[in-house]
Amino acid sequence: MYIYLPDIKSRSGENFDYRFNEELSDFYGDFSEGGTAQLIVKASHSGEEVMIRGSIEASVEAVCSRCLEPFVQKVKTNFTESFAVIKGSTAEETPLDLAVETANMLTVTGDVLYLDEYIRQLIILAEDHSPLCKPDCKGICSGCGADLNRHSCQCVEDDSDIDIRLLKLKELKSGDQV
Repeated sequence: MYIYLPDIKSRSGENFDYRFNEELSDFYGDFSEGGTAQLIVKASHSGEEVMIRGSIEASVEAVCSRCLEPFVQKVKTNFTESFAVIKGSTAEETPLDLAVETANMLTVTGDVLYLDEYIRQLIILAEDHSPLCKPDCKGICSGCGADLNRHSCQCVEDDSDIDIRLLKLKELKSGDQV
């Protein structure tokens, strides 16, 4: 994903609209097959800066933090960024090198603003840190490891595992009073 800058620079101050619909696995090794991203960008040039603003909607594969099942997580975020235009030669640099420089330094060298690395970082930051496949996910049993969303617990209650100091609480729970 890139924006060709001479068009924007020739009409300084005007907004240019861009739309990208991409398979994430085509651009980024971090994402599995089937992940998609829709990107809407408005770009403009002013002085020695290129300003972009827009939104990203992505579908990425995630693993539920409770039941460990894979699911598709929807990610949505807005962004606004300003990139400093640096005069110089890009003859020996690859598009990947320029994309990393753009994302990490917020600079643009040459006639192309490569957005790949910047967008990858935005998607990763927008992902949930503890994703859930559904809000009421029951997770897995800590004893037998059963997925409580699909099966009931297979644990057998054994009084020998109960701390002797807590036996009175078990009696209160069951209604048996000794």
